[in-house]
Amino acid sequence: MTLTEEIKSYALDLGYSKVGVTTAEPFPLYAEALKERSEDYDWAVESGLRLDRAVNPQDRLPRARSIIVAVYDYMREHFPENLVGKIGRLYQSRSYIEPPTRLGGVRVQLMRKFLEGKGMQVGRWFMISSGVPDRLAAVRAGVGTIGRNTFLCTPGIGTFVFIHTFIVDAELEYDSPAVGTHCPPDCRLCMDACPTGAIVSNLRINPRRCLTFNHVVNVHGFPNTSPYIDRELRPKMASWIHGCDLCQEACPHNQAKLTAELPVNTFLEETAKHFSLTALLRMDREIETKAVAPLLYTYMRERKYFQRNAAVALGNTDDRGMVPHLIQAMEDPEELVRAHAAWALGQLGGDGARNALEASLQRESGTRAKEEILSAIERT
Repeated sequence: MTLTEEIKSYALDLGYSKVGVTTAEPFPLYAEALKERSEDYDWAVESGLRLDRAVNPQDRLPRARSIIVAVYDYMREHFPENLVGKIGRLYQSRSYIEPPTRLGGVRVQLMRKFLEGKGMQVGRWFMISSGVPDRLAAVRAGVGTIGRNTFLCTPGIGTFVFIHTFIVDAELEYDSPAVGTHCPPDCRLCMDACPTGAIVSNLRINPRRCLTFNHVVNVHGFPNTSPYIDRELRPKMASWIHGCDLCQEACPHNQAKLTAELPVNTFLEETAKHFSLTALLRMDREIETKAVAPLLYTYMRERKYFQRNAAVALGNTDDRGMVPHLIQAMEDPEELVRAHAAWALGQLGGDGARNALEASLQRESGTRAKEEILSAIERT
């Protein structure tokens, strides 16, 4: 068995669904895309993310020779009904590399140790990946093609996949690149399914309009971003509070998985029992421990951002029974939470909401929260 065969066999043993290997040559198309879309991605290039460094794998590992691309199918089990439409399936599956105490993180560490045990130097992880453009690496390693929504589709699996890349200093046996796209010529299902129009054209997304960006990315203080979600986007977020699956749910390649009777995951079912939007808005220690930490500690951990997202989702319920919960949130110590709770009260309307907003205005000291209260009063 060759070293490449050993690597692929071990990765499959860890639960990865498909493994490919490609060279550690630069990704010139990625560099061109960053330059062309500088207005969309200035927040990521001009920050600690340094997307520009992902162009050349040798910026991550000076003696890089190969990239191992391991694809994980996370649509293997049934997802609880009260979490679907609120939390993206990726996060429910815990297949991310963070936190390292969860399955995804452990799988990555085991893979790294295996490679190091074979005498290889392995590139250091940067944020949530090895630092290379994972989807482009996957195409070059022959494990899938990219579609209109920029998601990777792996043959026989679909787009509900997560990619782990490992940069190593060993020369391995390389796979042939995948060719073309998996999208039917005139298919626009993913584009039409996106509520915010984030898929602006073929193979191009405006990240600032993506629900996931507004849930979990705009909270880190990146340049030209704000944790206050754009008012125009809030009604389009529906009940989603952490990620979104809408474009993937629309994809023809995923329909078999979405309609299949998948095995129940007992852990997820137990975790789902503790989750509700009102509990997330309250965000006490119990829900944080039992429902948030197991699934959502990937991009963020500050309670105010989970509360912010819950407030927006409650405002989209069209259920005035949620008003008392939002009124309570108007007393939260975080202005970010009060501001979005005020918006939600304005969305739900009614005398109770208006009276609470007017009372809150008298004691509110935050500029942004005051603006949201006044705007909400005008709509009630």
